[in-house]
Amino acid sequence: MRSPPHRVPGEKGRFEARSLARGLAAWGEQLLWGGRMREELLIWFLRRYYQSLFRRLWKLNRVKPHFTNHRLLWFLFGFGARPIHPYQLARAFYSAEALQPEDVVLDIGCGDGFLTNHFLSTQCAEVDAIDVEPAAIREAKRTNARTNITYFLRDAVRDPFPRNKYDVIIWNGAIGHFTTADAALLLQKIATALRPAGIFAGSESLGHEGHDHSQFFETLEDLQEVFRLHFANVSAKALCYPINNATFIRDEAYWRCSNSCARFAKLSWQHPSIDP
Repeated sequence: MRSPPHRVPGEKGRFEARSLARGLAAWGEQLLWGGRMREELLIWFLRRYYQSLFRRLWKLNRVKPHFTNHRLLWFLFGFGARPIHPYQLARAFYSAEALQPEDVVLDIGCGDGFLTNHFLSTQCAEVDAIDVEPAAIREAKRTNARTNITYFLRDAVRDPFPRNKYDVIIWNGAIGHFTTADAALLLQKIATALRPAGIFAGSESLGHEGHDHSQFFETLEDLQEVFRLHFANVSAKALCYPINNATFIRDEAYWRCSNSCARFAKLSWQHPSIDP
């Protein structure tokens, strides 16, 4: 016959005491912070706040914003009455996918710093984030500060980058805001600032979209041709998705470029045949 399990004296009493303590703590949490009804009420208020903020920024504001309020965007994704399409957030994930833990990264046109903070800084060692818009840098420092991010108010074309060399440079949703000449200058500057195996990644909408664009790219191939003037290896793809409550279809391009195949081949969507 098996011997009965050995019981430590007082163990049952301690177990019951811990269970009682957890039950009281859970009851206290619900009493203090509320249950499902209070959650629904808070979401209702936040939804109306962000709806109002959207109207103030994009409909009632005489001058349209020069950077995206990502708190608003991500709230609408999770709790909006008409949730946004998930592909609208794809650039954040594709940017983070290009990073390694030891990388030093430059984020050009960081805007409010939301993607810099939540997607880039968590995947690398350090990030230098620059934007030409003072309001963007103020918002980034206020809402998206992190110890391994440094925000700079700089003109990406005319001012020097904070460092001479980077492992990865990100340029999301901004090349269309630059003239053809300025974009060419900046692309050459990016190519020079990348370390030998460095990666240049980013995104931009295709077609005639954007109230403040200075240039447009009709097709994915048009955009790739611009990059091939500065990089030996170019890989790109595009995704189509609805925006503005499905009233407009956005065609957005994503790219990875490099002058070395060492790291590029692992990140390429097209897996081209390239020489070492």
